[in-house]
Order: sequence, then structure tokens, then C-alpha cells
Amino acid sequence: MDTTMGSPASLINATTSASIRQDDLSDLSQRIDINNISRPPIGSSPHSRSDAQPRQNCSPYPSDRFQTLNKIRDALDDGEVGAVPPSPVVSFGTQQEIRPNLFRALSRDDHMAQSLSSSFSGLTEPTEASSRSALSSQATTPSGMDTGKIQHAPQARQKSVAKAYCRSYEILNFIVQPKSSIPSDVPTHQYATECLEAAESSRLNPYALHPEEYHLLRHHISHAQVTTYLNIRNSILRLWLQNPRLCVTRKIAIGCANSRWFDAASVCYDWLVRGGYINYGCVQLQDKPAVESSPANGGRRRTVVVVGAGISGLSCARQLQGLFAQYADRFTEMGESVPKVVIVEGRSRVGGRVYSREFKTKLNGRNPDFKDKRRTAEMGGMIITGFERGNPINILVRGQLGLQYHALTPDTTIYDSSGKPVNPTRDVLVENLYNDCLDRVSEYKYKMQPLKSILGNRDLLDEGRDSPRDGSKTIMEAEEATAALPHSLPVSEQSVPEKVNLVPVSADKLTGRVHNQPGIPASAKVAEKVAAMGWTLRSQPEPDFELKLEDAVASGDATLGSVMDHAVARYKDLIDLNAQDCRLFNWHIANLEYSNAASLHRLSLSLWDIDAGNEWEGSHTMVVGGYQGVARGLLQCPTPLDLITKFAVKTIRYHSSSSDGPASIESEDGTVVTADNVVCTVPLGVLKQGDINFDPALPQWKTGAIERLGFGVLNKVVLVYKEIFWDSNRHIFGVLRNPPNKNSTRQEDYSLNRGRFFQWFNVTNTTGLPCLIGLMAGEAGFDTERSTNESLVEEATQVLRSVFGRKVPYPVESVITRWGSDRFARGSYSSAAPEMLPEDYDLMAQPIGNLSFAGEHTTGTHPATVHGAYLSGLRAASEVLEGILGPIEVPTPLILPKDSVLLHKRKETAKNPIQARREAYELEIADHIRDTIGERPLRPNKVTATGYLLFSKQNFENARKKCEAGRKNGKPRTTPNDVRVMTSKMWKEATPEERQPYEEDALAQRAAYNKAMVAFNEESRVWDEKAVRLRARYEAEHGGSVGGHERERERERGEGIWGWEEREGGSKLRRGKQVSYAGTA
Repeated sequence: MDTTMGSPASLINATTSASIRQDDLSDLSQRIDINNISRPPIGSSPHSRSDAQPRQNCSPYPSDRFQTLNKIRDALDDGEVGAVPPSPVVSFGTQQEIRPNLFRALSRDDHMAQSLSSSFSGLTEPTEASSRSALSSQATTPSGMDTGKIQHAPQARQKSVAKAYCRSYEILNFIVQPKSSIPSDVPTHQYATECLEAAESSRLNPYALHPEEYHLLRHHISHAQVTTYLNIRNSILRLWLQNPRLCVTRKIAIGCANSRWFDAASVCYDWLVRGGYINYGCVQLQDKPAVESSPANGGRRRTVVVVGAGISGLSCARQLQGLFAQYADRFTEMGESVPKVVIVEGRSRVGGRVYSREFKTKLNGRNPDFKDKRRTAEMGGMIITGFERGNPINILVRGQLGLQYHALTPDTTIYDSSGKPVNPTRDVLVENLYNDCLDRVSEYKYKMQPLKSILGNRDLLDEGRDSPRDGSKTIMEAEEATAALPHSLPVSEQSVPEKVNLVPVSADKLTGRVHNQPGIPASAKVAEKVAAMGWTLRSQPEPDFELKLEDAVASGDATLGSVMDHAVARYKDLIDLNAQDCRLFNWHIANLEYSNAASLHRLSLSLWDIDAGNEWEGSHTMVVGGYQGVARGLLQCPTPLDLITKFAVKTIRYHSSSSDGPASIESEDGTVVTADNVVCTVPLGVLKQGDINFDPALPQWKTGAIERLGFGVLNKVVLVYKEIFWDSNRHIFGVLRNPPNKNSTRQEDYSLNRGRFFQWFNVTNTTGLPCLIGLMAGEAGFDTERSTNESLVEEATQVLRSVFGRKVPYPVESVITRWGSDRFARGSYSSAAPEMLPEDYDLMAQPIGNLSFAGEHTTGTHPATVHGAYLSGLRAASEVLEGILGPIEVPTPLILPKDSVLLHKRKETAKNPIQARREAYELEIADHIRDTIGERPLRPNKVTATGYLLFSKQNFENARKKCEAGRKNGKPRTTPNDVRVMTSKMWKEATPEERQPYEEDALAQRAAYNKAMVAFNEESRVWDEKAVRLRARYEAEHGGSVGGHERERERERGEGIWGWEEREGGSKLRRGKQVSYAGTA
């Protein structure tokens, strides 16, 4: 990082310009020493509360320690003793709007006595619901990695298989009332809508199981039960989003279910907590003394070291601390203390490539809104690309830290190199041509393989109702039965949605990222499409004029840049492109290079847009006072994390074959920190540089991915002025740059200069000072590393003078980033290099023994983003926890049968001793029978399949899309009944040939059902005979538990839990007493 201050003369002629790199910031902020940060004594926290008392203050942070987030920043920058967390006031939507009733003064543990209010909309802006998919982090568009092609090496730790455990009566002592966490004062339809929106805002499809949920539950629930499970999961997510400052407890989560589903709700809670869908970020957990305790009685205390205090490292460390606290009882059972989490960081600050540098310039009184606030500019990560549809930064910024933010508008004025604004009509023409070029190039993009999607009943979920039936087969049993039918798909290919092609339709001027929509690439002829845009074609073109991209693709070293250059050359054979058109076209290319931090000639033709379809929704925003406030909040709130700064890592020693082995981290000065687990979050550029030694050396599959992935450079020139001379109402403006030959129309002439100061951000509203940031993208970003401060400031000034006149002054302060030269970054963010393979991001994320990895370069759905880095930290924390505690345990059976004795025990009030003894004895017999011969076979679900029903199920989405396409503006949204009418119409219009496959499938299913019933009857007969013999033997051996005369009277009256009846073929065990189940759907 280079900074320059002074008069205009000194800016150009000074020989003592300060040159400060990001790793040497002693003059900018003092070292953060965690040993000097005061902590409240354990057990005396002023915010501890009793479950019996309602919460009076919604802030989870001690008021005597923390007042405002600005004081956090001041404390960390100035080296004060004691840090200060954010204000208890959280605002959503517009920053000035305070909603005091958003978080009710009600503890989560008081749900038994009071209903939760409906306040979900506090975290999201109202948007029209759309189709959803579980294939991506955004529920509206499908995207997934083809995991079948991922390289898995023997050294890599494989995902553990979840164990099943059998329950006993003693462990099922619940004090939760069925569905006690569901509010009674909220209409059912409103509650259902809030639950669906909660899932969408948590990166989950509200109508389908996540692939991980599928693998966890496929042996335990049926297709019919998926709907009820999804209602429970979505309800828990709604609880979390109502107040993300407080954790959702297991007891409250279980209160979203009826009695039969308590265990399923508990398993769901574990999955949501471990996966980072709830209880993440700066959340206040229940006070547990064990969290900070020392090892008791000589018990083991593990240490997890996180290397790097960037967003991914802080995310991982904060999540680990929270997970360890929530599972403290498990460590106690293991005879261990709660593990310790330590972060080691090479810099003297936190945030990594999110760095809000404070200006030295102080223009007091210029902006009263920034009184007593830090005036900073973003050197790295800058823009929050939408809060909606699941961005976890939404929870941090708006739901927990209460940071002020400023919404950006994409309105842009583009100035030609002459300084005059470009004609808007011409600008639109060229932009459409650029989008068409990307559309045709996207034909060569890698097609992601959709992931399995097990859907619930959409109609029931929309209405908030559970499934009325259970089904007879688990998901896996049903899939295997289907796979056994002739001409059926194997299990791995069942319930997999069709691939959806995403084609570019526009570009985001704020971020440079491409907006995609489902469609078919290059669906229109080139000449027809170009003419429709408004271009004048040359003399009559060839009837079948094509861009002939296959010629460029056929070359062995084809890149996105080389193919686009070829396309531009072919466009010139069709239309006249003058020099200004070429400058405009290359401005858009520079914008795409900005989003990738690399020249287009360094991007893969097939994978450059690998994260397509995973964008968030909502306005782009910037944090007032600095994005680094998020990093500081993660470090300090609710309690400080253990951080060691100025710890430049030299060697990481780890155990490559076990997740529970010794490890150590050695710094360049010889300091060694021992650990049991290590999470490496250093940037990909540092891994590429080889600055850190790994012992043992990383396996080839990992180093291969490191080498193949790209890691580029985007640099900024930040300029501070005394007065604003630009349009203060616009957040960005663009400037077209000339090639070395000003009038050239050769595409290859533009690559060097097109990214030099091509776009400017007006950040006055977020810095508190008149400030502009000029971008250096593509080849210009790399050239910045070699240029002097004076030359860059002079060039920037001349560019601004060409637009705003000769009176533009030199800046009073300037800062120039050089991320490629930063030893702790070695670049800006990852990209898809030409040699990259589709599975490389997944390989980067894969752990090796007790060494895990996180960072934006480890997430294929959100690479090169701050939120992607944050999500990767959550993932790595989950891997560490699973390596220690093992996978989530799933009870067997997971959902109690409706006539279950255990379920009855949960609901019955206290009985007289004789009755209790009789029922306990019957329970012993039932357990003995089940333990010996297992559960009685379940009757197969009666098949009601017809050709029409199968057709309706498969074509539901197509029918819904047809309804939406025919919906006029202002007409209400398509209802499920509209879709049913449309599918009926489609069935009637189908030809006999089109109906035949569905009729044949229905016939095959009925035949399979008949066969299954024959097997069921035989298996049930055998089971009943065994059960009779086992019961008789057990009564003979344990007759003292209940007197014989009592049992005889029960049989005579048909009372008790079990009864007997004589039927042809022998006695059968049956239910002798009907039990009602409160809260059962």
C-alpha cells in the first residue's frame, strides 16, 4: 500500500514519498494484543439471564463494556485497553429507520409461556417469491458441481457415515410441549409464508431437502414425511431470523414439532447448527462456565489453530467457539474440556484483504454525520452484493453488528477519452452487442450437473400443513424399489432435475459480474439478432452468417479472451465498428476483467463463470466507516477471540492420515504453537508462492489444484480532495481509454490500456471525505505493481481533467494499493485460469487429516467474494467439529409410529403406581421383542398412481411456468389450483404416444405394490408367530413384574397397552387400547 500526501508540487516532485505495505502498518494501527483486552469474570456477566424472566434488553452484549461499534474501531486502532462492541440498536432496511419492536423482549426459552410474534420481514426486503432449487445457495437458480468427477485421494479425509442409535425410555424425558414454539397469534398462511422465506434467506430451498439432509435422512424417513420435516426445518430457521443476536436452543427448536417428531427436530437442529445455517456470527450463546474453564481432573483440552485473521479465518474461529460452547456437554462426556481456539495472523490487523484504511486527512466540520467516526476507504473488499436470498453478511451487518451502510445505484455516465459523455443510444447498441458476444461464447461453458432434489408437497408447505400420512418405505427403500423396475433410472439419477442452461443477458456495472437467465445460448441467428438491436448491416450478409467460434475454440490454448477477440473480428465483417465503438466494447471487457481480477486471456473459456446462478438479490451496498468493521465485530463480539498478531507462519506440521493427530505452527521468528487441528485460511496467492512449508508436503491432488486455479490482481488508486468537483449524485462513472494507436480498431491493441482508470467510484458517502477510487483492472492491475506513486497520481489527475476540466486539483491525499506485492496476499482474489478443472474449487476445500482449508478460493459457488470467504469458514468449522465428535447421530426409529408405546409415554400424565407398573412391564416386553426380532414389517403404501398423476408430478414445473407466462401484470400470483388445471389441460392435449410411458409406469408400480403386499403378508405372519413365542418365554422368565391375576383381568377386559385376539392361524399381538396423540398432525 502506498500513500502520498502534500501539495501538488510534492505529489509530483517529492523524493520522499512514503511507501507503506499492508504488512507494515505500525503508523496506522497498533498491534492488537488479546492479553490486554479486559474480559468480564465468568458467571458474573451482566447480560446473563434466567429462563424464567423475560428479556428486557435485546442486546446480548454487556452494556458496561460496549457502547458503539466506532469505539471498537478506535480501541483496536489506538491500542486502548478494553474493546467495545456494537450498540444494542439494530436497524434494518434504511439505516435511519429504527424498529424497536423488531426483537420482542422475550427470551427464546420463554416460548413455553408466550407465543412468538411475526417479525421475519425485519431482515429482508419484500420481494416476489419465485421458483426455488436446492441446487445452489440461492434458491431461485440451479447450480451445482458434478461431484462424480472430483478427484479424491487416499490421503484425503472422507466424510464420516452417520451412526444410528437406539433409544431407551429413560432418555426420552422431554419437558417441551408439542409445537410450543409455533405462535398462536399468527395466521397460518402468514406463518407458512414466513417459514418459506426464512429458508430462502438461509440459502436453502424451502421445498426440498438439501443434498446433505438427503444423505442424513434417506434411511430414516419416507417421501411422504419429507413435507413434515421441511415444515420443522423451515420453522427453526424462522426462529433464528427473528432475532439472530441470540442462539436458538435445542429445546426451542424441538418445540417446532409434535411429539412423534421430537427426535427428527433434534437431528434437524444439529444439522442446521453444524452447517452454519443458524447460531452463527456474533451471536450470544448460553453462558456455560465450561467454555472458558481449564482442563479439569487432568482431562484433555484440544487446541484448534486458525492460520489467518481474514474474513474466512475469523468466520471459522468464531464458529468453532460457538460450536464448542453449544456441544460442551459432549466434551464433558468424553472426559475433555471445551477446546481452545487460537488465531495466528501475520499482519498487525485483522481483515486480510478486507482493509478499511483510515485517512490522515481531517476536514473537520465538512460532514457532521461523520463526527467522531473513522474516515476510511476500502483497499480491498468493498461492495456487499445484495442482502437478500441468503447472504450471511446480512445477518452480520444488519442483524448483529448494526453497521450503517449506504445503498449504491448502478446509474452510470460513461465519458469518452475526449471527455464528452458517450451518446446513450450508441452506448446501448454496443452493450447489447457485448452481451450477445458473451451469449454466444457461453455455448462453450461447462454444464454443471444438478444435484439430487427430494421435494416435499408444495401445496402443503405453502399452507403450512404437515403430511397426513407417513408412507411405508424410506426414501432409500423407495428409490431402490424404483431402480429395480424395468427401464428405471439408478438411485443416483433419480430425483435429479434437468440441467438448466444459463445465458448472459446483462452485466453489473458496479461489480462487473454477468447477470444470467435460463435460456439457450445463441438461439437466434447472428445477422437477425444484430439487426434487431438497431445496427446497420453491411451489404447483404451471407444467409447463414456465423461467428465461426469453433475455429477459435479448436486452438489448443483457447481462452475466453482469444475467443471473444475472434468474435469481435467477425462482427466487423457484419457491421461497421468505429474506434469509439471499440473503446466502448473494451470498456465492458475491462469491467468483466475487474470482476475476475484478471485479463480475459487468463480466463478459462468453459469455467470463467463457474459461479453463475448463485448471486444474491437486493441493492449493492457499502458499509459506512469501513467494511473492516465486520472483521472487527467477528473478532470482538460477543467475547474476544484469542488472536496472535505479527505471527508470520513459516511451517505447518500436521497429521495427514488422521483428524486427531498432533500439529504445530512455526513462525518465521521460531515461535511454535502446538495444536490438535489446523485450519489454513491463507490466500491462494500465498499457497501458489510457496511461502509456507507443509510437513508432510501437500499431496499432488492438492498442489495440482493450487497450480491450476488462477489468482489475479485488482488495484485501486484512492484520491482525497478538499471539494467535490464531480456529480455527487452518482456513485460511479466510466472513462473510455485509448489504445496506443488512438484510432485503432484492432481488438488486440486494447488489452493493455482498457482497464486503466476505466471506472471511478464516488465513495464520499461512506468515507466522510470528498473521495474517488479509480480501478486498475486486467493488465493495468499488474502494471500498477511496477509503477511509481507519482506517475499514477499524475495519470489519474489527467484522466479526471479530461472529463471535468483543467481546474481539477491534485489530491490532498492519495493511497495506492499493490496487492500483488503484499506478502500476505500475493494478489486480490481467485479466478478460473485456462488450465482449471471443474472440481478444483472442491479439491481446494477438501481437508487432509487434521488440516482443513478455508478462503474464497475454496468455494465454487461464491469464489472471489467476501461472503464466499465467510461461508468457507463455516464449512471448515463444521469439518473440524465432525472430526472431533463424529457425524450427527440419528435415532432408530427416527419418527415414532403413531401407536408407539414410547410416544404414549411422552404424553401421558402421572398415573397410579399399579397402572405405571403394568405399562412399564408391557414396555419391557415390547422392547424385548423389538430388540430380538426388530420392528414389525410396515405395510406398503397403497399405490394410487395413474398415468395422469405421474404426468402431473413430472410436469408440475412446466405447468407452473406456463401459468406464469400467461399471467398478466396486476393479476394475482399463480395458485396451486391454477397449476392443477393447467396439468389437466396438458394431459388432455397429450397424444396417446406421449401418454403411453406414464401409463406403463403406473401399471408397473401397481404390479410392484401387489408383489410387495404378498411379501409383507408373509413377513408379518412370521414376525407375529415369533413375537407370540418371545412374549410367552419372557412372561415365564419375568412373571414377577406384574401379577398373573392382573394380566388375566387385562386380557379379559382388553385393557392395557397390548391385547390378544385369536385369529385363524394362531394368536396375534395387537393394540388393545386406542391412544390419542396431542399435537400429532
